[in-house]
Amino acid sequence: MKGRSQLGVWPPLPLNVYRRTAGVLPYPIGEENCRLFGLGRHALWHGVRALGLGPGDDVLVPAYHHGSEVEALGQAAIECSFYEGSELLTPEEDELEALVSNRTRALLLIHYLGFPQDAARWRRWCDDHGLVLIEDAAQAFLASHDGLPVGSVGELSIFCLYKTFGLPDGAAAVGAAGAPNSKRRRRIGMRRLAGVHGRWLTARSARLAQISGRFERPYDPEEDFALGDPGTGPSWATVHLLPRVADSWAAQARRENYATLLTDLEDLVPRPFSTLPAGASPFLFPIRTSNKQGLLAWLGHRGIAALDFWSVPHWSLPVDRFPKATSLRQSIVGLPVHQELRAADLDRITTAVLGRPQLD
Repeated sequence: MKGRSQLGVWPPLPLNVYRRTAGVLPYPIGEENCRLFGLGRHALWHGVRALGLGPGDDVLVPAYHHGSEVEALGQAAIECSFYEGSELLTPEEDELEALVSNRTRALLLIHYLGFPQDAARWRRWCDDHGLVLIEDAAQAFLASHDGLPVGSVGELSIFCLYKTFGLPDGAAAVGAAGAPNSKRRRRIGMRRLAGVHGRWLTARSARLAQISGRFERPYDPEEDFALGDPGTGPSWATVHLLPRVADSWAAQARRENYATLLTDLEDLVPRPFSTLPAGASPFLFPIRTSNKQGLLAWLGHRGIAALDFWSVPHWSLPVDRFPKATSLRQSIVGLPVHQELRAADLDRITTAVLGRPQLD
């Protein structure tokens, strides 16, 4: 990576943000039943408890998941029954029907990478079975489906604000009337604030990128999945900056960046994401490879900090029963697509990917 600035998947925070004025906040921020938390897993933990879910209850959860959502449900004493879904990562009714028992209380629907699922369809299915629909929109803040904001259909919806905008932290839950605003132990957030500003600087300075690389830590799934303290609210920095950064224009910028990368890299994109549907607000640009570590290293040496996406499932998942999820975990690498990228950055990403050696 010597001599190169670094482009990452996580959105950075521009230095001029403090000169911006507050705008109209997108859904669900400002909704009467919206509650703010430090992390999405905290929002989920509080939300399911507010809905009355707890010991002895069971939730239908995708086998292809991050892991923190499964841990949050487990910490709420809820069991998970995993479903594989279709090649397009949508639930399949026959599979769900076979999993439903007298302990089943909810269906968790993940809007993967900001690509909207048909939540209205699955709300009807849940209503027919007396179940709650939980929308995991952690990667889908600003996305919409059939003209409705993603997360506006389920009884409980979870959003991670910092996955769309360069914030130190921040999550939202909407729909669970009893979920409290989490205010205890609110931090200033200066260390993380410096980090999101740092991402913006390292995307423009090779020297700073080289220095920041010395402080990278190895991935630890136990740390990544841990619930932490669900009473911790969003940092002061996030609360202060949210009205200045959360603008719906970012969804269009992400869509345009995704479409630009898709022009040259479409053959590498897995099927669920090979076309850009109306209303999507992409979190990243996924490409498939049979040599994840080789591709990540190649891109890293060219200043592209691609994401090793969801390689490790939660340890409660019986992985042998879910080959589709396993295949995705072994093959998906995420490229930057956020709204702070410039045209030259997109060209650089495309050139790096197309110039890779025969890694597959």
